[in-house]
Amino acid sequence: MPQTLNPATLLIALFVLAGLLVAQPARAQGAGSISGQLILIEDGAALKDPDEFRQAVVYFEPGAGAFVEATAEPLIMTTRRRQFEPRVLVVTAGTEVIFPNEDPILHNVFSTSANNAFDLGLYGRSEGKIHRFDQPGLVRVFCNVHPAMSAHIVVLDTPHFVVPDGDGRFTLSGLPPGPGRLTLWHERAEPMQLEQTIADRRIDIGITELQLTVRQLGQQRERVRRPVRRGRY
Repeated sequence: MPQTLNPATLLIALFVLAGLLVAQPARAQGAGSISGQLILIEDGAALKDPDEFRQAVVYFEPGAGAFVEATAEPLIMTTRRRQFEPRVLVVTAGTEVIFPNEDPILHNVFSTSANNAFDLGLYGRSEGKIHRFDQPGLVRVFCNVHPAMSAHIVVLDTPHFVVPDGDGRFTLSGLPPGPGRLTLWHERAEPMQLEQTIADRRIDIGITELQLTVRQLGQQRERVRRPVRRGRY
């Protein structure tokens, strides 16, 4: 005679099975990683300036998409000595950025970039004004009072991004399995995109070179070195 399962036992078994099914994707997710080294080439020579690598970002976009959460607190891009600092800021979609003005003069912060255009108007030294970046894309930021001032905000729809270290090395960990696209970006170069399939292992793509085809404004470099006198630059 076939044995009948107790209803309570059957219910417990179903709960255990459901837990296993839910836990399985969590164990599979975030198993892979990508490492490599970015080399920046200008005029045929590799740059050694660690500051240049801080103007780069490496990010991975899973083919199946990824859950993106805006940062809880606004990020900061400051106007200081007629410069935007940092010169490159990476944010996830939906993140707010505040633009303090630390100079004793008027500044303006604006962009005409598609889907993320904004204009904060003129304002003096203050804690700044705020703007939320909802759409993924590259945002070029300017000041209409000082044409030499410029910066980039990289708005991403993926949480998988990293800024290389001072030698250009990078590692992206916790990547979900499956196909996706790896992008290596620098403010003065054309981005490089590589198709990658993530598995439960570490992928090392080795050395990747980016040619810097846009020159840094000499006027900006001179202003950084110029001492402050009588509240003027």
